[in-house]
Amino acid sequence: MLRLGEVLGFEPRNISYYQLAFTHSSCSLTDEAGQRINNERLEYLGDSVLATAVSHHLYLNYPHWNEGELSKRRGAMVKRAVNNAVAKRMGLHKMLRYNREMGQRLSPDTYGNTLEALIGAIFLDQGYLQAEMFVLTKVLPLFQELEDSLVEQTTNYKSLLLEWVQQHHLDLDFKMLQEPKRSGGLFVCAVYIDGKRISSGRGSNKKEAHQEAAHAALAALRKVDPTIPISDN
Repeated sequence: MLRLGEVLGFEPRNISYYQLAFTHSSCSLTDEAGQRINNERLEYLGDSVLATAVSHHLYLNYPHWNEGELSKRRGAMVKRAVNNAVAKRMGLHKMLRYNREMGQRLSPDTYGNTLEALIGAIFLDQGYLQAEMFVLTKVLPLFQELEDSLVEQTTNYKSLLLEWVQQHHLDLDFKMLQEPKRSGGLFVCAVYIDGKRISSGRGSNKKEAHQEAAHAALAALRKVDPTIPISDN
């Protein structure tokens, strides 16, 4: 129980949900009707909750990203390989109950499935807001630690902006306005051209904040210079 409480960051109300979340199909329980039960249904539920929480986070924090950019980032963050890595970082594999005789044959995806099942258990036990908070405070920081290998930037907006200001012989400056004081917080960056503030952007790290601010600056500048090559993909 203590270990589970450390992982969750709160004390569970109905421990049976969590017991089920850590029950692999190879070690299924049997309900009163004689049906075999395991974490697969919770995995199905948690998958949807995780995707919704990440989608909400991205929608709120990246207002200049279009649907394609949001979908690409979400897909990178919730794909199976990522969930597997995050689950192992959290130590969920140490809590999983499975048939030890098949231990070496467990699929790597088992760990990501367990993470999703745990999120589903939190949703049933505590409701959506607590499940979302778990994703934002426990899962998202681990996503961010793995970010370089998870997310490919399709367009380097900072380089495009630098190229444009150099062509027009202007001065470009990126200034950090805010740095997070807690895990999961956001960096806020502003773009200044010839001393005038043009835009700002937020991100989970400085690189993201710079890219978002540059993207917003390019969008603003394109209103007066339609030739600026800003991608919409």
